[in-house]
Amino acid sequence: MNSEAISKLALYIDENSKDIRDNKTTFDAEKVYEVIDGLEVLRKPVQEYFEMTEDEYYENESDHRLTLQNSSEKIGKLKDRVQVNHVDGSLAAHEINFTYNHEDPYTSGNYNPKIDLDLIDFSLTVIGAVFANTIISDVRNSISNDALLSIGLAAKAIKEWQD
Repeated sequence: MNSEAISKLALYIDENSKDIRDNKTTFDAEKVYEVIDGLEVLRKPVQEYFEMTEDEYYENESDHRLTLQNSSEKIGKLKDRVQVNHVDGSLAAHEINFTYNHEDPYTSGNYNPKIDLDLIDFSLTVIGAVFANTIISDVRNSISNDALLSIGLAAKAIKEWQD
């Protein structure tokens, strides 16, 4: 995985977001999963987490940024998302601080794919920019597991919505 691949995917999603929402362009969740897995932060491929219960994920890998809502529910049904929204610190000193905010694509009671598309686009843009200017281990040591899982959850939800 390289920074260019991450940035290209973010740009593609940005440029095609409206067509994806209008079902004129098919959303390829696999490409998003490949980017997440390519970062090698999560211990397993992101899709394997979707079948875990919230409690299993919370106990084994969560960094506790996600708001888990039902401990016995599959994590793949989680509606909360953690978006990477900013980075600060010092790239030269290898001190990277990602910041996050919560997003809920179900706030109106119905699924809003625009929120998840924006989350993926924005998160990958920030991650790609940092990766382009530092070494991958700095990204791996600083990024939230819950934020990466959120990107995967967003991709899963968009794909299911389109299907």
